[in-house]
Amino acid sequence: MSKKNCCDIGGQAVLEGVMMRGKSVMATAVRDPYGNIQVESQRFVPFKERSWAFKVPILRGILNFVVSMTSGMKTLMRSTEVYGDDIDSGEPSRFEKWAAKKLKTDVMHIAMGIGLLLGVLFAVGLFIFLPTYATKWVFSGIDLSSYSPFLQSFFPNITSGGIKILVFVTYILLISLMKDIKRLFRYHGAEHKTISAYEHGLELTVENVRTMKTAHDRCGSTFIVFIMVFSIMVLSVLPWFENAFYNFLIRLACLPFIAGICYEFLKIFAKFDNLFTKIFKAPGMLLQKLTVKEPDDRMIEVAIAAFNSVLSLEADPSKETTTFNIFTSIVKSKKKLAEIISNNKKGSYEDKEREAEIILLNVLGLDKHSELSINMKVPSEKQELAEEIARKRQSGMPLQYAIGKTNFYGFDFIVDKRGLIPRFDTEILVEAALQEIKKKGDNVSVLDLCTGSGAVGITIKKLSGVKLTLSDISEEALSLAKENVNLHGVEANLVKSDLFSELKEKFDIIVVNPPYVPSEEIKDLDEEVKSYEPLLALDGGKEGLDKYKQIAEDYSKYLNEEGTIILEAGIGQMEDLVEMFPGEKQIIEDYNNPKIPRVLIVRNTNTQKR
Repeated sequence: MSKKNCCDIGGQAVLEGVMMRGKSVMATAVRDPYGNIQVESQRFVPFKERSWAFKVPILRGILNFVVSMTSGMKTLMRSTEVYGDDIDSGEPSRFEKWAAKKLKTDVMHIAMGIGLLLGVLFAVGLFIFLPTYATKWVFSGIDLSSYSPFLQSFFPNITSGGIKILVFVTYILLISLMKDIKRLFRYHGAEHKTISAYEHGLELTVENVRTMKTAHDRCGSTFIVFIMVFSIMVLSVLPWFENAFYNFLIRLACLPFIAGICYEFLKIFAKFDNLFTKIFKAPGMLLQKLTVKEPDDRMIEVAIAAFNSVLSLEADPSKETTTFNIFTSIVKSKKKLAEIISNNKKGSYEDKEREAEIILLNVLGLDKHSELSINMKVPSEKQELAEEIARKRQSGMPLQYAIGKTNFYGFDFIVDKRGLIPRFDTEILVEAALQEIKKKGDNVSVLDLCTGSGAVGITIKKLSGVKLTLSDISEEALSLAKENVNLHGVEANLVKSDLFSELKEKFDIIVVNPPYVPSEEIKDLDEEVKSYEPLLALDGGKEGLDKYKQIAEDYSKYLNEEGTIILEAGIGQMEDLVEMFPGEKQIIEDYNNPKIPRVLIVRNTNTQKR
């Protein structure tokens, strides 16, 4: 017999990937939803070192078969997690908690065990129970008494074997019609081609692997055919009983023994390539025409990645293994976040879902107007970040603080407890300033008084190129404004000042959104506002007008001739502001409610000298 080169690495196709197993390393490569190849690897104790049982012929085949089924199912489930079809969708159930506490195990291990058991029962029912009882039905009207006792058992046994093969081939043909199974069979081809290329001494490149045949004589399909053919040979000489259940039990009891023998034959035949072995391997190679298909180059890349990982780790025992970056489907991710937010939070579930969407848009780096497609997947590190934000929101923290940024006038700004969250209505202040800047021409200087996060002044600067000064009494607010200046790459002069006290120059335009909430009304604000946003930026004194009065006294000293001051007003305060500020005035209403005057523009007509 001519011996052929046969490596110790075998494989299995999984969802959008390939698993390769060597003597002591298993590596699974999967192409994730974003087209990247992820590899998860692990080391294990070689079979021969586990127990004496793995060294005993036939018995080692049975044990290897069980281990391969178990690890194969684990790998398949793991690959589905990478591609986003995760199973976990919320907090652990009462049963999951009980299993973890009482059984000291993850509920997924229980589910996998049940799934494996059901898979075995299905296979036993389809390929042993069904052929046995179908044979009984076929021969129920046939009289075999005129034949010898051997033939009386031989004919039903051969018929049962033929039905078993027919059922198996029909089953393969039916599942091959499924889209996912078709792709699985193509990854099966990529696995075979990669192993064959290595056994032929070729460098593992896509070009070299592509030239290999899809069939491989160590394939699991060949093993299954070995079992079927050998079982027909063995069982054909056993007695056939009138009681079909006895026949079923005998065939079930013989299955492990037959699998163990076939394992030994497969190991021997895989090492040789001549006419004798080709005859024995022919049925299995024929079946592979159904279970193994031609892969594309991207599938071959995945198979090569898995194979190379096994080679690398087995060559260097000190090299670290890798772990998948698990993806969560966008539907399950949003549901999980909404459930976290809903815990101890008032409001409708729809509101929580919308907040969950906003969190996901931010962690995924998408525009606020983007839509979350149901086909999108969330990487594990992004999901962990999103859940951390959701838990902050659950505790009552404003959503913008929890996320760490907010969108104002189309730009993102860093926000936290150092400054107020810029509101949508304040965008009117920016629009009014931009209109005034157009009237004044070039080289316009702007002061953003009580700047807070700096959102108003920075937005004006980005859209008009003015000379900008940001001022606030709070050092913390100015540090936040500085971060936003750096974020947007603009030039600005930052001054710590109690209104105008530390300012030394005049400006063409002053924009200001001062504290204007009456002190007595602070306690009536939303809990998340009064508990998280800085009181210094909210409290406007007894009537909410204290800062306006101070500004009205001094602002004209810091305006150039024909300068303009633009102020945001609280609800019900506009009438008082009109009286405080002399000069030409213009009032702009609130975006959402035209009945609410929101911004006052005062054009200086009586400039005072300092």
